Amino acid sequence: MKRLLPLLLVLFLASLLKAQDISSQLDLANKQLSNRGEVYFSFPLKSKADINLLTRQISIDKVDGNTVVAYANQKEFNKFLEYSDQFNVLTPPSLLENVAMSDNPKQVLTWNYYPTYTAYESIMAQFASDHPDICKLVTIGTLASGRKLLAVKITRNPDVQENEPEFLYTSSIHGDETTGYVLMLHLIDYILSNYGTDDRITNMVNSMEIYINPLANPDGTYKGGNSSVNGATRTNANNVDLNRNYADPEDGQHPDGNPWQPETVAFMNFAGFHHFVMSANFHGGNEVLNYPWDTWPRLAADDNWWQYVCREYADTVHLYSPTTYMSGFNNGISNGYAWYSISGGRQDYMNYFRNCREVTIEISDTKLLPENQLINHWNYNYRSFLNYLEESTYSLQGLVTDSISGEPLNARIFIYGHDIDSSQVNTDPAVGDYHRMLKAGTYNVTYSAAGYISKTITVQIVDRQKTIQNVQLYDGRLATNFSCDSATIPVGGTVHFTDRSAGSPQSWHWEFEGGSPSVSNDQNPFVNYTQPGKYSVKLVTTRPGSSDSLLRQAYIDVRMMYLMGNQSYTVCDALFLDSGGLGAGYSNNESSVVTFLPEQPNTRLKVDFNSFNVESSVDCQSDYLKVFDGTDTNATLLGTFCGSSLPQEMMASNVAGALTFQFVSNGSVNASGWEAVLECDSNVGIPLINSNPFRLYPNPNSNGWLRIESLSKISTLSITDILGHELKLMHPNSNDIQVQCDFPDGCYIFRMQIGDHVYSSQVIILKRK
Repeated sequence: MKRLLPLLLVLFLASLLKAQDISSQLDLANKQLSNRGEVYFSFPLKSKADINLLTRQISIDKVDGNTVVAYANQKEFNKFLEYSDQFNVLTPPSLLENVAMSDNPKQVLTWNYYPTYTAYESIMAQFASDHPDICKLVTIGTLASGRKLLAVKITRNPDVQENEPEFLYTSSIHGDETTGYVLMLHLIDYILSNYGTDDRITNMVNSMEIYINPLANPDGTYKGGNSSVNGATRTNANNVDLNRNYADPEDGQHPDGNPWQPETVAFMNFAGFHHFVMSANFHGGNEVLNYPWDTWPRLAADDNWWQYVCREYADTVHLYSPTTYMSGFNNGISNGYAWYSISGGRQDYMNYFRNCREVTIEISDTKLLPENQLINHWNYNYRSFLNYLEESTYSLQGLVTDSISGEPLNARIFIYGHDIDSSQVNTDPAVGDYHRMLKAGTYNVTYSAAGYISKTITVQIVDRQKTIQNVQLYDGRLATNFSCDSATIPVGGTVHFTDRSAGSPQSWHWEFEGGSPSVSNDQNPFVNYTQPGKYSVKLVTTRPGSSDSLLRQAYIDVRMMYLMGNQSYTVCDALFLDSGGLGAGYSNNESSVVTFLPEQPNTRLKVDFNSFNVESSVDCQSDYLKVFDGTDTNATLLGTFCGSSLPQEMMASNVAGALTFQFVSNGSVNASGWEAVLECDSNVGIPLINSNPFRLYPNPNSNGWLRIESLSKISTLSITDILGHELKLMHPNSNDIQVQCDFPDGCYIFRMQIGDHVYSSQVIILKRK
């Protein structure tokens, strides 16, 4: 018994000391909770498996072996005490360093300062005002404190939605993790300052929509007041950890048991309004890239891509930083769940619910970095910031549109056998663009949209390259369409029409103005045209319960054909070919000159080549076609042509308005020749079509009335401006009409239906005095 008494005394004293220590730590915890709304503490795990339970009760900050560091508000801490009474209260990270603050925006951007809240707002506004052409200030939300959730949008056309990937950087969702906050301000400044001088930056701004939100939790960061980040808290004004407050793929809408906070709602709405392709959120307290998933052990569908882009980020950092920086875990990268699991995280929300590739970047072991170390961390990371940004411009991308209207579609891009857990992407329905991040390889990609027939296309992806795959989806409706082998033909020529209608029509009815036959029920008919003019074509397609039609006005252009030879012609609407005519080439040893003069007074001829193929040689010494601006070969030479490149459009500038062509071929190689269109031009760039069987006067017109006399009745008269806007439509059914020209001064096109033909003429309205 005597021997037992000392042992019992020791046990009693140890128990008393332990109770006193617990009481002391509890007092410290309650003091922090009272002053700050949260407590920062460490504790030993009873079992490794406990972490998955605890992460749903308190905010785990880090796990090091068997020791856990965490934050908790009052409700969460009470829950923790049910698990253990063994803990040590720690000094909050934001109280370990007294950092230099500045109200001066210019001073903040020259490093070694943290901004006051007022300076932060000023800096963000100044970015937009200094660079209005590429930068726009965006307010994501305004909190009850009056502080704002701000971002800048950086792109070439900040007020326009374009076919470009939308990218988001956001920092400091935990208010006391502020390194990323300052570095994002400097990243904005770097991009804006280097636009137009640095090719890489300029290309990114011109091809992306970049959003940067430096401070996602201003109430937490400035918990101690707007003048200092000292005293910052992890949580927001309601003592809620915002990175546990999002909807979770595994644990539902409110995994932390709290209502969505104002910041959470604002950012969820912001993500819903936009169509972010990639993003990253910056934290502090460690140095690692944490990629999906956080909530469950199942790997992401694109786990190999995630490791590739995270490895690219970390490996680039390692080239410019001390060997100790970002060297833990798998040399700077880690799967989130493999580190420790959380629920309600922003990263998983963005990946699962918004189909956006978001990663968590822990950028500094020290949460409140001394101000003189900020520039070092910038130098470690800024190249990697740009690399990660640039990744959103690679991989698979394109437009998904309606095959008939060309309108953008709200489509899903899915890879069967690959995509799981919402890894598919969708188009931005406003533009129709999609951007699917993929590791190098071959993929069978399925494109689908509600009400449309899906398409599956095999694509090949190469790392750091873009693969553009535009897709048109068809909704199954009957949609009439057709084409022809040649829409410009000589008199007596034949056109082969081809039905290209969608929707599996079962019958066809064609109507050919000026053609023979004039109607046909063949699917792909041949039609002959014997008179010059411009003629319409109509096709009606039908299937049981449905019909559709397409009318193409003035679709077939029938012209008099003139061949190369020693001749002179007066024309206004002609087809000009080599000596072989249609279907044959020119011969060897040709040498001839042809001159064309305009048929209409006060006009000049222009020539436009539809095809051209003459034996190619150096300086066109073998076969060649020369074009002269005048009535003979003594006129100004407009060009000498050979080979297969189309000559440019040429217009006469001489008084006669004439063009002269000289062709020479040698005794060996020849080719298929050319086809060109000759038209009269009124000197205002509008061709006069056909030799018209009517008289239109006075033209130019200054009295407000114009008279048209025709040999045959004018059934329809359409008047348009030079942009094609129809100003007046009449059905006079007369061969002598007067038209009131109550239009502003300018040039107008009068189109008349006379018999089976459509004729056009330009009218000049002069200033009236």
